[in-house]
Amino acid sequence: MVLAGLMVSFLSGCAGMDIGSNIEGYGYLVTGNYRGGTERFQEIVQEKPASAEANFYLGRFLLAQKKAGKALPYLKKAARLGPENADYQFWLGVAYGELKKTGKETAQYRKVLLLDNSYTTAHLYLGHNQLKKGQIKKALASYNSVLKLSPGNKSALYNRALVMHILGRTPEEKLAWRIFLWKYRSGTMAIRATEHLNRLRDFSYRNHKLGFRQITLTKIWFKAFEKKLSKASFKSLNLVGEIVSNMPRNTLQVVVYQKNNKELAKARAESIRDYLVKNFSSLDGRVRISWFDVDDVVTARGKKLSIGESVRFFLTR
Repeated sequence: MVLAGLMVSFLSGCAGMDIGSNIEGYGYLVTGNYRGGTERFQEIVQEKPASAEANFYLGRFLLAQKKAGKALPYLKKAARLGPENADYQFWLGVAYGELKKTGKETAQYRKVLLLDNSYTTAHLYLGHNQLKKGQIKKALASYNSVLKLSPGNKSALYNRALVMHILGRTPEEKLAWRIFLWKYRSGTMAIRATEHLNRLRDFSYRNHKLGFRQITLTKIWFKAFEKKLSKASFKSLNLVGEIVSNMPRNTLQVVVYQKNNKELAKARAESIRDYLVKNFSSLDGRVRISWFDVDDVVTARGKKLSIGESVRFFLTR
């Protein structure tokens, strides 16, 4: 099963672990000085080869430098010397995952959860592992476990929606994408989530290209049957205003579609222009409007879809 949309974050830093007793090792992780940490802890491991902690940190620094093969012996030794330490067991699982040893990776995450069932990243990485192996319902259970512990976990929210898509649970998929976008509206994941949502004919969020930048905005809402903007639209319009204000050589194009009602389309376009110019003086004379009484035709993840009521933003020179 190909899962191109799977979002997995490799934890190269200190997420998911306690500071522990070795402040020096933790310091190297926090600052991202993995090479310096490697050199220092190679010395410490030579002095104290039976130190679980020293082996652990050396393994972590090597793993962070994409040297999972070299990290593995040290992480295995740390896990063997400290069998009750959930961090040691977890990072050994991450190393196995980097080396594509998915069976051993799974076993490590389960071992972590036996030691500490509240270890959020173990639930998360177990879910990723299960999803990659096509164990869809098990992955969903793991992501739900993450969200019980950490309701705002970005990767779990995204992948829960992706699992709903795979399972064909369309109403739940739609809700899951909207929950994700309510929490996260910027970046690549938001853009992809919006594409998925639009594919389901839900246009409560739209992607707009402003120059070289693509942004995700909530739908521009108006009072029912009127030209007056709803307060729910102000945040999105303010973001557009801020971005275009910092691009003085460009003109903002606002296009409004209102099927079979050109008069309302024009009035709403004027309302958007007036709001932007009023709140961003640098946009005076730099906002052009167009309006149409036909469907807006968009493409969402390869599908052409028609929207009877729509607002588009883009830039021109």
